[in-house]
Amino acid sequence: MTEKKSGKSKKGELDAGKLERLLDSLQKIVKGRNDIRPEAEFEDPLMQKVVEQISELAGQLENRVDEFNRMSINLNLGLAECIKALEEVRRGKLHVRVGEVVLESDNEVISILGNTLNDTLVEVQEQMETIRHQQVVIQELSTPILQVWDNVLVLPVIGVVDTRRSLDIMERLLTEIVEKQSEYVILDITGVELVDTMTADHFIKLIKAAELLGATCIVSGIRPAVAQTLADIGVDLATVTTMRNLQAGLRECLRRMGAQQAISSRRR
Repeated sequence: MTEKKSGKSKKGELDAGKLERLLDSLQKIVKGRNDIRPEAEFEDPLMQKVVEQISELAGQLENRVDEFNRMSINLNLGLAECIKALEEVRRGKLHVRVGEVVLESDNEVISILGNTLNDTLVEVQEQMETIRHQQVVIQELSTPILQVWDNVLVLPVIGVVDTRRSLDIMERLLTEIVEKQSEYVILDITGVELVDTMTADHFIKLIKAAELLGATCIVSGIRPAVAQTLADIGVDLATVTTMRNLQAGLRECLRRMGAQQAISSRRR
């Protein structure tokens, strides 16, 4: 005798309606809807508990995704600002710094990177300032301007004189002439072993610039090899007073000053 099929599902089994509602609730959860009410959808406490737990897990996962996205954005922004700062440094702008947004970032890697970069830039800037200061001191020591007598300056030149150095020498010499109201300048080139057309041109311009300020230039200490080179390249020093050495140059300055004083006394 055949048993009759019961319309009721066995205990522990899900009927088609419950399964459909469960899938519908899961789809809503996946789509991010937070208006799911398990107690209204299901009478079975077990089903309610399952939906609640799945909804809670989905919410936690969404929070994690949001947090990951935020960290990713902060990471990208922090890296972009650090890279921008490095590009500015490459252009020679050592004063740039990474902003507070990066330094106080929730991303520990970005925060450490930003602070390390700023500290490094400060150290590099301080070192560059030290180097610049040393360069200035070296330039002053390499070309000292000495007042050896009243109204007499001596400019001993040693080594190679290129365009940059010649400009520095001219600027410092003209400043000293104006400040000390000097009437004579002895340009001693005993320490110059090689002279070419450009170097000779630098010296001629220096002498003319000093004369425009009312100072008379005397060149001393021309080496034989330098004299031969100047003659070979056709440098005209006819209007320039040249003396054998610094001592002779100073004597010439004193002689001229004595002559001027004698003329001034006669006029009185």
